[in-house]
Amino acid sequence: MAYGTDPRDRYSYGEVSDSDRREFLKALGVIAGGSVAGATLNDLRQNVSTETTSGLAEMGTALQDGLTGTLDAALLSEQLAALTESVESLPELEAMGIPDAGAEAYQSLTTPAWEINDHLAEVGFFASAEETLPAFSPDHIETTTRQLLHMEGLPATLSEVGFAEREQTALVVNIVNARDQLSWWMATPDYPPADAVDDGVVYEYVAPLHQRAAEGSLLWIDGLDHYLWQREPLVTGEMIDRGLWDVKSMLGGYYLLGSAARDLAAEDIADDHLTTLTTASTALMIISQEFLITDVIRITDEKRAPRSAVSN
Repeated sequence: MAYGTDPRDRYSYGEVSDSDRREFLKALGVIAGGSVAGATLNDLRQNVSTETTSGLAEMGTALQDGLTGTLDAALLSEQLAALTESVESLPELEAMGIPDAGAEAYQSLTTPAWEINDHLAEVGFFASAEETLPAFSPDHIETTTRQLLHMEGLPATLSEVGFAEREQTALVVNIVNARDQLSWWMATPDYPPADAVDDGVVYEYVAPLHQRAAEGSLLWIDGLDHYLWQREPLVTGEMIDRGLWDVKSMLGGYYLLGSAARDLAAEDIADDHLTTLTTASTALMIISQEFLITDVIRITDEKRAPRSAVSN
């Protein structure tokens, strides 16, 4: 696959191609050749070395120390189980195609994630992450992705929420290969003050980066019922298929975030893993909503469904 100007050329929809994998490894300083399609996380782990994670551990400690409330492990476990059921229902949405008027098929997917979201906001998780974790610089993406690959429990966690082996690989590869989209998202303090801009935007009210990514992904999913119904004549099966992968990726990202919070509540997560999972899960939710816009929301003449013949 030749990489062109279409951002989807660097995005894996559930399966990693040779060129996607080579792009991923090249970004992490590894030159790979030969036929590598269908690579697993273990294959990537063998190619990519890990580096010191002392900085990640310090960030994780600071994130935990910055919480203003107590995480509820029972609530998080209950909602994570419900989130798994949401992902398991995605094939039903594929079979459904376009939702009926007034349907809430997509919106119902996010109910458990919103419960997790409200709890994390209440205990100060997002505010602490904003204070202690950097935005998505190339160095931070590289460091956390290397660490993510070498987390032994990652495949099992992603399997819990319904990601097959090839899909797990696609999620991790997408974090690095879609790094340009990640760099567009700034931490709230990096926005200019209200009196320094002419567009009237009051930037001090921009939500913390990780909260903005999480809630944004859920809002995009919530809106799909009405959006797809309203644009039924334009929507193709390919749009539905690609959109469902984006939705699954967003829910998978939220599952990783919720799992990290649950394990933190149980005091069963290393500090560097907390940083890594918080960063990676947020990255997945950012990437997926960016591509949902490309795949489904912005319907161009080139990709819309054919116009129906007008009967006389």
